[in-house]
Amino acid sequence: MGWTEASTIQRSLLEWAEEAGWEYIPGDALPRVAHDVIIEEWACGALLALNPDLAGDPESAELVLHELNQAVLDAANGLVAANERLTVMLRGDHSFPTIDGKHVPRRLIDFDDLENNRFVVADEVTITGAAKPRRFDIVYYVNGYPLVVAETKTPVKHAASWVNAAKDIYDIYEEECPNFFVTNVFNVATEGLEFRMAPIRAVPDPDSEIWAPWGSTEDDPKKMTGPARVERAARLLLRPETVLPILKDLVMFRHARDASEVDVKLLPRYPQFEAALAIHDKVLADRPGGLIWHHQGSGKTELMAFAAARLLRDDAVTTKFGSAPTVIVIADRKDLVRQTAEMFETAGMPRMTVPRNRRELHSLLRSGEPGVVITTVHKFAEAGHLNDRSNIVVLVDEAHRSQEGKLGDAWRAAVPNAKFFGATGTAIQDKDRSTFKLFGDPSDPDFVMSRYTPEQSIADGFTKPVVVEGRAVGFNLDKEALDEAFEELAAEEDLDEDDKVYLSGKASHIETILSNPERVAAVCADIVDHFLTYVAPLGQKAQVVAYNQRLVVAYARAIQAELHRRSAVMPDGRGREVGVVMHVADSKDTPKEYKQYLLTPEQEEALKRRFKKVDDPMSFVVVTAKWMTGFNAPIEGVLYLDKPAKETNLFQTITRPNRPWKNPITDQRKDYGRVVDYIGLAKAIGVAIAGPKVGTGEEGDLNITDSSKLAGKFVADLTRLLHLFDGIDTTDSSFASLAEAYERIPDGSAQRTDFIETYVALQTVWEFLDPHPMLVPFKQQYHWLAKLYESIRPKDVTKAFLWARLGAKTTELIHGHMSEVSVKSMPSKTVTLDAAGLALVKRIAEQLRLPEREPSAQDEGDIYQQVLDSIEARIKRRAAETESPVYQSLAERIEKLRAKAIENVEDSLAFLEEALRIAQDVVAADRAVEAGDEEALKRLADPKSGALTQIVEQNTPPGLHKIVPDIVFRIDRIVIEVAYTGWTDSDAGDKRVRRELRTALKEYGLPIKGQLFDQTYSYIRENY
Repeated sequence: MGWTEASTIQRSLLEWAEEAGWEYIPGDALPRVAHDVIIEEWACGALLALNPDLAGDPESAELVLHELNQAVLDAANGLVAANERLTVMLRGDHSFPTIDGKHVPRRLIDFDDLENNRFVVADEVTITGAAKPRRFDIVYYVNGYPLVVAETKTPVKHAASWVNAAKDIYDIYEEECPNFFVTNVFNVATEGLEFRMAPIRAVPDPDSEIWAPWGSTEDDPKKMTGPARVERAARLLLRPETVLPILKDLVMFRHARDASEVDVKLLPRYPQFEAALAIHDKVLADRPGGLIWHHQGSGKTELMAFAAARLLRDDAVTTKFGSAPTVIVIADRKDLVRQTAEMFETAGMPRMTVPRNRRELHSLLRSGEPGVVITTVHKFAEAGHLNDRSNIVVLVDEAHRSQEGKLGDAWRAAVPNAKFFGATGTAIQDKDRSTFKLFGDPSDPDFVMSRYTPEQSIADGFTKPVVVEGRAVGFNLDKEALDEAFEELAAEEDLDEDDKVYLSGKASHIETILSNPERVAAVCADIVDHFLTYVAPLGQKAQVVAYNQRLVVAYARAIQAELHRRSAVMPDGRGREVGVVMHVADSKDTPKEYKQYLLTPEQEEALKRRFKKVDDPMSFVVVTAKWMTGFNAPIEGVLYLDKPAKETNLFQTITRPNRPWKNPITDQRKDYGRVVDYIGLAKAIGVAIAGPKVGTGEEGDLNITDSSKLAGKFVADLTRLLHLFDGIDTTDSSFASLAEAYERIPDGSAQRTDFIETYVALQTVWEFLDPHPMLVPFKQQYHWLAKLYESIRPKDVTKAFLWARLGAKTTELIHGHMSEVSVKSMPSKTVTLDAAGLALVKRIAEQLRLPEREPSAQDEGDIYQQVLDSIEARIKRRAAETESPVYQSLAERIEKLRAKAIENVEDSLAFLEEALRIAQDVVAADRAVEAGDEEALKRLADPKSGALTQIVEQNTPPGLHKIVPDIVFRIDRIVIEVAYTGWTDSDAGDKRVRRELRTALKEYGLPIKGQLFDQTYSYIRENY
């Protein structure tokens, strides 16, 4: 029997449910008629058991059931609104009428003692009343109310995935049978390989962060994958201990503010669920607080809303402390208070207050009024002692920043017996400050109550990886002339030595370099060029971080001028605009040119709204401190960084673009965030990303990707993929070639699965990097694989998803060919080594046993020649000691390398890779001379033949090794005779070299297809 959804994941879900305490009843055995949503027999039994006064009042009980059923029928007028109404009823917060005209709250579910409820899981549950009967795979009932619907698909078909299951729920079941989802807490979609959960009316999408995975923050995302992750998720989520707390406290609703919005149901993600429950447990245990260390962008503000709701709704908290709690949410900036209040308000948070000033805050806290208070840390200044209550819970957002020192002491002194919970994405641990000691509970491992790492967040799709692209902004400085001119100035002004030291110190400040008009122009031109090439086609926006206010204004003007010069417009023809956000003092001393950027809070909010709209021409915003942190705009695709920063401030800044985002026009999703670094912060970025280590803490794997490394990964994956089709000519577009390719990846085989998975990953990298110089040589092979994939692509992956991935770039490509548009890159005049280049320099130094040194700003342009000088000095020294011709050959290779032009980063990496090969050969030559190994010296003296010898030896049967030199000589002679300058760019030249190589191999009885041919040809193409 073959695998089906019923025999695999559906059966497993039922087994896991029974183990978690659900009673299994087949759908056709449920005590209901086919059109019933609520199983009234069970609902009535629970109603009477949980509300004893109704036992002698059957008419009032009937009124409760009648109102419940009426609310179910209201789904036709709006499912989300009806679901919110039923959620209130199921929580026990709704007062039902009695027969004598009173209104009394009724308990429908016992959230305190779960044993008092009936938990049933049923499969193949049919509902009628729509256009045609529909059957749900699995339904989880509590006291007769269907709280969870799970749709499953088979795990053994490429064409079926969790997305198909989610589409069935969204497009069919919720549309045709909305009544059945009125009592729904969440839905589940799975095919056994991935597991996702979502609230009602969540649009399905392969990259959706709303259809969220479930799991545990204790799990390693690298190890817990596939079916194991599915089982882990199902066992954690689909149990009464999870479903009921979500229903009782953690379901929220965001109401539409105008006609452009719709009502939305909000659910916690699993790290938010874990942390919210952990905060609640610590409060009940009367612990002092705890530290929540969750990755930047993973929803800490929402977490605080969920935690506050659970604390305020729980009678156990009120009972323990004698009164309802007060939850204080502290941010360190007014704009963050505004954002947090908006989040809490749209989430329907009860009893919320935002004090307007210190006096109002102090009065409110002295009164002991329960509810939520949202305020800044600064309003606690000079507060003194306000309240001794122990049921005050303080939730501190961005806990790493200004919650220490005098301000931190102030709010702790104001409410000394409160519980303090800090939420941060960037914990601090240094000799002066420790977020861990300030908020951490000593009883927690490493002082951390809840840890959700960048790796986990990215693996779950809640945040995106950040690609850091290094830029080198070089300049020439005539130091001698500068010193001479400075001395002349000093003489003219009669400066003493102290004056000269002071002036030179001020002039050497980094602002002097950054504010050079030529540098500003060059950087802004590069910013616009990069934006128009990589970011604008995706519909995303850009943030620019400049050094100070003067440079913010200068950059904004330069970028606007460059956009105008380039005629950069929106799809509707409107010109792209640049906004400025910075703190401007409203005083007479403020320069006039800055006052135009003085924004009221309302104006700043309006600018944010413009920036977040995909069809608004506000494409850039230039900042210096504001919006570097605490600014959440998923549409931001790139951050251009030209300001020094370090540690937590740097981490928060570079994670601005890491929020998931979908273009609402093209449906294309963000795969990466980008940071373009003009200031040289690669090492600092690495330290910031890794984060501090506490106790035995974890290793902080970096979550940044150097673009050159990404290109290298593309080439490696492409090579691995092409191995599936060894011997097939990818330039052959015939049917026979396609048929041969199909034979390598038969339907249902492991090879087919490997091909699909690897190609999809490859496609993502290609779409991100294109255009990139490193991709050019592989374009033909990639397009061949793309056509092959398209021919076997799962046919029910809709065209909409294809367009979502590639639509924006395709449209841009068409537009680019509609007129004579010319966009040229602007390679830097001097090239700074990126991380890969520095690694190569260090490897060369290791080979030659040279002292390591970092290139300074003054000698960046000469680093290449310095490397060659070091190698050449070693060659000359050895050549003077021996007569071996190998050193003459090595010296000639050095001279050829000196003549190579370096115009961009790719050139610099290629240069250093060849320098490393020469350095390695120098060391090998020294060893061969000492050992008297003439054969090795011969190979080193003729590196092409030497490399060919190695390739042939590795791919030739042992019996033929004696004739390897003859084979190599034959190949070398033939290629030299056949090849000509530019042959690699000519189809005729390329075919002739291939043909002659096959002839040579055939003469010696060697295979003309496979690894020997491929490696030999690749080497010839690169080196002849």
